[in-house]
Amino acid sequence: VCSSDLADHSSVGHSEKPLENARYNFTILTFDGLTFWLGLSYFSPTTILPLFVSHLSSSNVVSGAVPAVIALSWALPQLLGARAMSGITSRKRYIIVTALLGRIPLIVMIGIIWTFANSHPQLTLIAFFVCFALFRATSGMNTPVYYDLVGATIHPRQRSTFIGLNQFLGGGIGALALVGGRSLLDSFPFPIGFVLCFGLGTVIITTAIIWMSVVREPPIVKPDGPLQPNVLTQARNVWSRDRTFRRYLIARCLVALTGLASAFFAVQATRELGATDGDVAIYSAILLASQTVSTLGWGAIANRLRLMNVMFAGTVLAGSASLLAFLAPSSTIIMLVFALAGASMGAIVVSDGALPLSFAEDSKQDRSLYVAVANTAVSPVNLIAPLLGGALADAGGYGTTYVIATLLAVLAAVATVTAPTNRPAALSRTLT
Repeated sequence: VCSSDLADHSSVGHSEKPLENARYNFTILTFDGLTFWLGLSYFSPTTILPLFVSHLSSSNVVSGAVPAVIALSWALPQLLGARAMSGITSRKRYIIVTALLGRIPLIVMIGIIWTFANSHPQLTLIAFFVCFALFRATSGMNTPVYYDLVGATIHPRQRSTFIGLNQFLGGGIGALALVGGRSLLDSFPFPIGFVLCFGLGTVIITTAIIWMSVVREPPIVKPDGPLQPNVLTQARNVWSRDRTFRRYLIARCLVALTGLASAFFAVQATRELGATDGDVAIYSAILLASQTVSTLGWGAIANRLRLMNVMFAGTVLAGSASLLAFLAPSSTIIMLVFALAGASMGAIVVSDGALPLSFAEDSKQDRSLYVAVANTAVSPVNLIAPLLGGALADAGGYGTTYVIATLLAVLAAVATVTAPTNRPAALSRTLT
């Protein structure tokens, strides 16, 4: 897939020296992604986690807070990750240490659920949100550094393929695992089934660290010249000076609003359509399988067409899922809803992974900074959207949430289509 003579683009400076160990690193990072996504499938923010929270609280706002808290706790620390790039000497060492620290709150969370879920549901609910937010925060701190590592080891022409392949392999295995996970949720009383799911997921994502430890990392190239301003000043400069990137971010924030309905597909299925906790594991498998298969296709499409077209397709599919959930709510139709939602997520994952890197390299700027700015800018919307969806569901039912989500998807699609296209290297395709 990668050849040894492809050019390296390091964190800053974008050296043109040949990439070493290109094929090896592509393979190792693919196995790393496969293992991580497999484990993370047992913590699905669209199905399993909202269902778990619904056992502890009947409020739709609380269920909607699950993806909101996950998104915010992952996005906000990313500027810290971008700042860390200026001081670290090894990307993979930083990623490994931060990841190990993030496993601690997961272990604490599982112990509290096992011990107190039935006797103290409110305490368990608070502990869940705090512990899982801490875990996602460490992932957020890793994200800019990880993508800088990807930028240094995976050639721009191969990045969309790499992202799609990672999602395809990890998601495919995850979908099969969740089919088996159905027996855990149906065979064991609450909360034991969830304890087993979360415990299995924690073990699997921890083993992903083994793959990261054997990556052959190229040196970090430090910029020449005067010291850079602090990371907040750099972020403000990116926002104010890069008009094309700013308009992309505005469109991306509108796309994020379409997610206000997704957290309630599984909750509605169990509360109104007679689905069991085990059925939700099947829904998770369908969601993951759809996301998995689609990302492989989106990665190939992104290498030939504009990346904005991929984001547009994801927006249309998200709106279609919400519209279908409104028009024909039944346990059978909900399966198709999850298939559409998964395909939408696959498109957004591919475009989110490739576009900020391309913008940064097109502007000859720090990749980790652009990744952090992009994810941080979207985080307030990711926080508001599911909370708004929960409030709408409490006030007017799930149908109201689905209608609003569909209308927002139309608006987001228009914004994506009209986003500027005057930077072919960033918007037309990954860099060549």
